Amino acid sequence: MPPPAPTAAPRDVAAPVAAAVPAGAAAAGFAWTPTVDDDMIELFFDEAGERLEALAGKLVEVERRPGDVELLRDVFRDLHTVKGSSAMVGLAPVNQLAHAAEDLVGQIRDAGRAADAPVIDALLAALDALRAMLAQARDGAPVTVDPAPVVQRLRNPAAAAASPPVAVTPAAAGVESARPAAHDPSRQTIRVDFDKLDRLLNLVGELVLGRDDLRVAVGSLTAIGHELAGDRVMARRAAVARGGGGGGAGAAASVSALGDELDRIERVLGEIAHDLDHGTDRLDLISGELREQVMRLRLVPVGGVFRKHVRTVRDLAGSLGKRARLELIGDDTELDKLLVEALDEPLMHLVRNAVDHGLEDPEGRAAAGKPPEGVVRLEASHRGNTVEIRIADDGRGMDPARLRAKAVDKGLLTAAAAADLDERGSLELIFSAGFSTAATISQVSGRGVGMDVVRQTIVTRLKGTIDVESTPGQGSTFVLRMPLTLAIIQVIVARAGGETFAVPLDVVLRVLTIAPGDVRLIGDREVVEVRGRHVPLIRLDHVLDLDLAGGAHADVLHLILTEHAGTTYGLVCDHLLGKKEIVIKSLGPLLAAAPCVAGATLLGDRCALILDVPAIVARALSGPVGPRRAGARPAAPSGSHVLLVEDSDTVRESLRRLLVDAGYLVTVAVDGVHGLELARSRAFDLISTDVMMPRMDGYELTRALRALPEYADTPIVMVTSRGERIDRVRGFDAGVDEYITKPHDRQLLLRAVRRLLGHGDPEAT
Repeated sequence: MPPPAPTAAPRDVAAPVAAAVPAGAAAAGFAWTPTVDDDMIELFFDEAGERLEALAGKLVEVERRPGDVELLRDVFRDLHTVKGSSAMVGLAPVNQLAHAAEDLVGQIRDAGRAADAPVIDALLAALDALRAMLAQARDGAPVTVDPAPVVQRLRNPAAAAASPPVAVTPAAAGVESARPAAHDPSRQTIRVDFDKLDRLLNLVGELVLGRDDLRVAVGSLTAIGHELAGDRVMARRAAVARGGGGGGAGAAASVSALGDELDRIERVLGEIAHDLDHGTDRLDLISGELREQVMRLRLVPVGGVFRKHVRTVRDLAGSLGKRARLELIGDDTELDKLLVEALDEPLMHLVRNAVDHGLEDPEGRAAAGKPPEGVVRLEASHRGNTVEIRIADDGRGMDPARLRAKAVDKGLLTAAAAADLDERGSLELIFSAGFSTAATISQVSGRGVGMDVVRQTIVTRLKGTIDVESTPGQGSTFVLRMPLTLAIIQVIVARAGGETFAVPLDVVLRVLTIAPGDVRLIGDREVVEVRGRHVPLIRLDHVLDLDLAGGAHADVLHLILTEHAGTTYGLVCDHLLGKKEIVIKSLGPLLAAAPCVAGATLLGDRCALILDVPAIVARALSGPVGPRRAGARPAAPSGSHVLLVEDSDTVRESLRRLLVDAGYLVTVAVDGVHGLELARSRAFDLISTDVMMPRMDGYELTRALRALPEYADTPIVMVTSRGERIDRVRGFDAGVDEYITKPHDRQLLLRAVRRLLGHGDPEAT
């Protein structure tokens, strides 16, 4: 059966057709007066932007697959929609140009016209002009882009000279460039202002904080129940003792009744605590689900920002005399909208570099046994709470020896330093400021700016990492890893120098504890051996200029291992307090420039800073490498005598060294009875005591000391592992001035001692 005769491209008979733009009107500025209701205008711009963004990639595919009838129908349908909707809203220049582009695609689809390079170039030029028109109209400005030259080019692509490029503002690419190209008509959507979503997410964050507070309160209520159980047992023992002594039957009955009442209160409190615990568990589930759903509202596919580079690869390769195409994998992977927008510029640079530096020309590829057309691949995938984006090419790859030679030639490092670099370190040279391997300066490369800015953007703005992999002769791959969102993250809570910090979990390789004796010096750098490799140490209290007294006598070192520029580093902390999910809060304009800080969060009733780990590593590498020692600190005023009461030998010796190094005279006692004897025999300016000790606990010791006139006003600090609210209340009721919970930062005790003795902080003077 013979094929059906070609038919002319169908015309839109349903949509109103705008009148042609009068000659010279566009140059003078087309004053657009919308012909639809206000609520339809934004919908028109969003839809038109989505269609044009999708068309750019589809047209490049048409050039590669001109016989794909379904693809041609898709392109025709998109242009047809833009033509009809622009006519409906009264945008005559857009309607006129879209109409001409639709006619040309109709000739390819129905009349067998070849989709050669001039035809595709003309259609792409039409897209540029359409974007520019829409951008001007959306901004409320006159449409000054004249469609006539582009229409002429569409009518005769082969004869038309290359028209001047159309200036396209960022808005011309479409507001929601990251939206998917196609829509499922069965799904209903609603457009929501992003600021509203942001405020909603903030409220979810507050809900998470409230949930945590409730969990703490439930724990305190449970602890009170345990205390009542102990009181009930004591009351019944007292009742038995009184009853057995004779003559005290009434008192015994009263005590027994008190025990029964405590029993009832204990049961009721237990039931309340159980109900609250169950309710808190449900709140955990609900708040987690709510947070997840709100976060998903902020997520958009990376396909929008990926697809715009299909044309980038085509046009740039053509201008360089190369053949190349872009492959997209995982372009439906979702990422926070703010991250997608910030990712556009780094991706543009990496894709252009892949075409310019990575891919060979057709002759070079033929000599290497490769197909004449090179491939650049953009791939996205989820990795837990992160997104991994890979930008790969099958080009010439990078030669580490050539990179080292270029770095030496540009004065970025000495020949000796270059000789010490391994392959990984050599590849990292491309991220150095001013580094370039281009032989000549062009609009594309050779200007010595770019990869350092790309890394800065990925690390600083997007809180991610970027690594490079390359095999000479086979190609290179840049691997970007970023958090799904910058709003709610998981962190490791750590203490250093008397302060609490949050370290984003995404940059943590592992945590471990080592003995101070495991630290070695290589040159002037502290290192520790982990799995056969030397890991340089970075002391947080040193880098952040925090309180360092007594740090040299730490019993153990807590390390957070992180990776920066291909090297593993160990961040040294005083304590690691566990993993937690937090809501990121901005520091505000006043503290926006604070170094090494990425934001803040609330941990219970305290504010904690979120550390910018790459910035901390960079600061540590740029400054003095050796840790400051406690001996350099000013000594405390002489004559201050501290009594340290602690039954644990290890804890007692650690705290004794801390106080002695700070300049205090210290006398130790092994339990409460020993401490009371020493206090009666001589005068002390301050007393530090544990709670759980044999013979006499810390509460009893404190009450006994306060009963002595000479210690009625002496500062008493209680240092204990009993951290429930009832324990703190019991301590303050006994008469302590400061209650510190173990495991605590040793500097916390030192600060309390200074404050209570009126010595202040020597570093503050």
